Amino acid sequence: MYLSQITLQNFRSYKEKIFDFKSGVNLILGGNGSGKSNLLESIFFLSSGKSFRAPKLGQLILWGEKFLSVRGKVENGGEKELEAQLILDNGSSGRKYYIDKVTKPKSKYLGSLRCVLFEPEDIRLVTGSPNRRRDFLDTIFATSEWSYASALSQYNRALKHRNELLDLIATGRAKEAELFYWNQSLVKNAEIIHRFRSNFVQSVNQFWGEHENGEVAKLGIKYHPSVIDLKRLETEARDEISLGYTKRGPHRDDFSIESQAFESEDKNLAFWGSRGQQRLAVLALRLAQINYLLETYKEEPVLLLDDIFSELDPEHRQLVADICHKYQTIFTSAEIESVNYLPTAQIVKI
Repeated sequence: MYLSQITLQNFRSYKEKIFDFKSGVNLILGGNGSGKSNLLESIFFLSSGKSFRAPKLGQLILWGEKFLSVRGKVENGGEKELEAQLILDNGSSGRKYYIDKVTKPKSKYLGSLRCVLFEPEDIRLVTGSPNRRRDFLDTIFATSEWSYASALSQYNRALKHRNELLDLIATGRAKEAELFYWNQSLVKNAEIIHRFRSNFVQSVNQFWGEHENGEVAKLGIKYHPSVIDLKRLETEARDEISLGYTKRGPHRDDFSIESQAFESEDKNLAFWGSRGQQRLAVLALRLAQINYLLETYKEEPVLLLDDIFSELDPEHRQLVADICHKYQTIFTSAEIESVNYLPTAQIVKI
């Protein structure tokens, strides 16, 4: 699978623009603020209907406009045209999806173009907050699996209503029995979320264990699920009414990356790993994500790399370059020296 062309209309800084890509390595060169990351973000939006940068989707639309469109031609044993639209209406936004100009629900659209994103902030997957690591897991599945995206949406909705209800019960405006409906919704959707996350962790550990690089083979990912069931929710209800929030569930999950190279009992890279070891762990995690998508869907994803050379030393730059020659890869960089690592790349100047 590869993206051969993308057409932007009213996306970020682009009024109207067409870009062509080859099936191998593509390097987008331009100065800071030239729109390199905007282009990469448009591909991510075409794939998922989401942004990896904007907290609100409305920020993707060119200032003064009410509509954006991203169209892409995807080659996968034949050409198909994808289109994702975003429309502003009275302050709210709505999305539409098309395959070969036919309207599709998101459940049928997701998976038409799978992408793996590398960005400089990936280092915070090791050192950052649990919320960042949960977002990482959600992005893997919510951009390609409708069953996960739907379960996550329903879980978050149930969690919001349950927390509101806890406050009402605490002030005598609702009864504890009213929690039952939202408890059921939480448990049902939490099971789906945990299943996907557990399967991914298992895939990562198997992939790392079989890796030829000795440093990678010493890595392991440990999943820390916050498990819920109906009995536990009922038992802890009084405590949660006092607290005003739900203590357990996928919204409290976390994972850690550990290295067997450490002699200490605590092997968490976040605390004991050097900057170089943490960078390698992040690259290894993205490699494992690529492998997971390949094994699960039997299709090669498109790799999107947003200015990551600026964060890597020469050794890791070469490692990334060697990996990316196996897939369609779209780099962004402000450094002309990046060409030295990507001699066969098609250059796209912005």
